[in-house]
Amino acid sequence: MSRYRWALTGLAALALGAVVLTVLARTTPPSAATGRGNAALIPTDQRMNAAEFTGLDGWLNSQPLTVNGLRSKVVLVDFWTFSCVNCVRTIPHLQHLQQTYAGRGLVIVGMHSPEFDFEKQRANVAAAVQRFGVTWPVALDSAMSTWNAYGNQYWPAEYLIDQSGRVAYMHFGEGEYDVTESAIAALLGINSSPTPVAATPDVSSQTPELYAGSVRGQLADGESYGATGQPTTYPDPGPPRDADKILVTGRWADQGEYLVAASPGYVRLSFSARDVYLVAGQNGQTAHVTVTVDGAAIPASQRGPDLTASGLDVTGQQLYHLLQNQGGNRRVIDLTVPDGFRLYTFTFG
Repeated sequence: MSRYRWALTGLAALALGAVVLTVLARTTPPSAATGRGNAALIPTDQRMNAAEFTGLDGWLNSQPLTVNGLRSKVVLVDFWTFSCVNCVRTIPHLQHLQQTYAGRGLVIVGMHSPEFDFEKQRANVAAAVQRFGVTWPVALDSAMSTWNAYGNQYWPAEYLIDQSGRVAYMHFGEGEYDVTESAIAALLGINSSPTPVAATPDVSSQTPELYAGSVRGQLADGESYGATGQPTTYPDPGPPRDADKILVTGRWADQGEYLVAASPGYVRLSFSARDVYLVAGQNGQTAHVTVTVDGAAIPASQRGPDLTASGLDVTGQQLYHLLQNQGGNRRVIDLTVPDGFRLYTFTFG
């Protein structure tokens, strides 16, 4: 099944009817109301039972939970995965909901449905949960069983379940956090003024997420992938001619989900965005990566929190925030990488 990471909530509106139909197995999907509070909720007579949590590999921060066992509570099911930057940017808003409503009848369930194989490992998810400050229950949906039971297609995705176990509200992608909060407050019978949030930035002109491996990727300048697992030599043509495609030089082996360097080499990309994130890893070692933009060192004000003046230390397979405050102009990022470096995706914000 195709999977998508959406930062644009406008796309969710187009898919809403189909998703509701798939999730709730009803021939006529309920209409999705607009507005806040009760107006943001699916009308009571159109709500249907939420799918039960199924096929899970375990839980973090909690004993096993069930939808049926959480009746009388308002439950927010957050589908996420720890290498998804859109999911990570949602976490502070979930922390606010946890702090504000957990003692008043809200239960958040983080449904960790992985995109990459390394996200299926319990230890990796546990480390991410600690790193990001996730304190609510997290279910390990490594086989995507609950994802499929809900017919979900998006990271992040929010399903709000009422006290009778019925889906009362859905939201896909980032943004509209105040609408989600007002829906929660309405189900809890609380008069509240949701915390105002900044509008989700328009990212229509920025570089889309780029995958490195052959399963979903495409290399720049007409280069082709070699046979799976077999190192292929890529010459160094200088700056990439193609925009928004990954250029590699040196020897690289395609592993489907990712490319792995079989020798020291380079990764270059012509991008347009304010922030640049990298999903990367290294087998059991720390990989030091040198990073430049437009052939120059990166000023401190433009370095992401994971980047230092000397470069990036890749200590595990995870999401790294490389650049910020880029202004959205087209630039070229250049990574000098060691043998064994694994490149999964570039994402942007």
